[in-house]
Amino acid sequence: MKHVMTTFLRGLFTLLPILLSIYVFFWFLKWVENLSRSLLLAFVPDALYVPGMGSVVAFVIIYAFGAVVDRPLTKWMFDIVEALFRETPVIKTVYVAIKDFTDFLKPGAEKKGNQVVVVRFPETDIEIVGLMTRDSLEDLPAAVTKERRVAVYLPMSYQFGGYTIFVPMEWIHPTDMTVEEAMRAVITAWLPGQARKTER
Repeated sequence: MKHVMTTFLRGLFTLLPILLSIYVFFWFLKWVENLSRSLLLAFVPDALYVPGMGSVVAFVIIYAFGAVVDRPLTKWMFDIVEALFRETPVIKTVYVAIKDFTDFLKPGAEKKGNQVVVVRFPETDIEIVGLMTRDSLEDLPAAVTKERRVAVYLPMSYQFGGYTIFVPMEWIHPTDMTVEEAMRAVITAWLPGQARKTER
């Protein structure tokens, strides 16, 4: 019986990441399809709608926007819309938070301060891996000490969340890890198998 259970668990934990990834992927496609379908039916008769059309249209629209987003006219129009979001109460709080996060992850937009670092606390052997999100605190509120300090985001394992700490620059030690590698390792609590993948 023990052998049967061990074999079952080995198979379960091998397949689980694949099955969950497929589930999340199709759940996202279904969400995009339902959203796009509700918008398309305002312009396309229900009889002409083909399943999957919503996802294709959404992909084409996003791709087309990405191709022209840096052009002067498009950028000017987008800046107007963005200004409205930034000035609308309640909405601006949500929008700015999401905007900052997506800018952090956007390809090719990585700033000097957005790098993976090791924080080493003085007179201890403790080291924490985090993301240095600011290499200067000059524009932060007066209550925050600014001289030779940086902001480091410390993500938490197995959940979406973390802490931002302001520490002296001398505590910071850069690494050659990418943000994606660091986040993947942190989320899985630096399990041995994950650590080997990150080193490669």
